[in-house]
Amino acid sequence: MEKKTINCEVCENHCRMEAEVEDGEVVDVAGNGCMKGYIYAQTAVADAPD
Repeated sequence: MEKKTINCEVCENHCRMEAEVEDGEVVDVAGNGCMKGYIYAQTAVADAPD
């Protein structure tokens, strides 16, 4: 399992999140202040180059 650090850009909180990624998919997100951050993490990981 890989961990990626992501800075959320959705709202003014700019949460620093840690996403656990397995086989290219987000399994869990820590540090998000809201569900928007969780969704952002999934999108950011999917759009990130390997």
